[in-house]
Amino acid sequence: MADSNLSIKGLRAGYGNLDILNGVDLDIPAGQFVALMGPNGAGKSTLLKTLYGMTTVKEGSIDWRGEDIAASKSRAILGEGISFVPQGRCNFPVMTVDENLQMAAYTIRDAKVKADRDYVYDLFPILKTRRSTLAGNMSGGEQQLLEVAMAVLQRPKVLLVDEPSVGLSPAAIGIVFDELLRLHADGMTILLVEQNTKKAMEVAQRAVILRLGKVIWDGTPEDITHDELGELFLTGKMRGELEAAH
Repeated sequence: MADSNLSIKGLRAGYGNLDILNGVDLDIPAGQFVALMGPNGAGKSTLLKTLYGMTTVKEGSIDWRGEDIAASKSRAILGEGISFVPQGRCNFPVMTVDENLQMAAYTIRDAKVKADRDYVYDLFPILKTRRSTLAGNMSGGEQQLLEVAMAVLQRPKVLLVDEPSVGLSPAAIGIVFDELLRLHADGMTILLVEQNTKKAMEVAQRAVILRLGKVIWDGTPEDITHDELGELFLTGKMRGELEAAH
């Protein structure tokens, strides 16, 4: 296994005594863009939070660079090269773009801070033009880009992104997904949770469908039709499997 592969085996996790993930097995090779999809309550967001050390892991392992990080805390996982963009607006609205990026750099303790901010501004030129603007005064799409930029500031190997299209206009969604594609083209591994299945299928190299806390389908977007996707969401099986069962 390559050092930068993320390998999840038999993962059972949740919140306190409530289990949401019920034995997830998933391998994510370095450099892939993976869309995690499924009905509400399938465990998609919980899987991202578990990878980022935000849930209670009961069983299984998360192998990253040859080390099991299933019991690690979020700050340690960030330091290992995995960043998380949570769902919803998570910036500091009464602070400027530049101040938000300074806050996001709180774990960077060396002379790289300014260089890393410059790196982010090079990646997201629209934020450079807005660097003195209060985050709360920006559009929803610009705020979402800021949150992606705050996560990218640490130059992660893996970017976990949870529902980036929520509350955005179609034009803003296009901008955000274009930026994710650009990050991926630069070599970043991206694990995306997205309810906009059409958009997710357009950008991802690979689609993984969860239902009831387990992976029930794993393949390329070209391998599944929209109707088959709907059947999997509703029943956990495709029509051919349902007919064979009867």
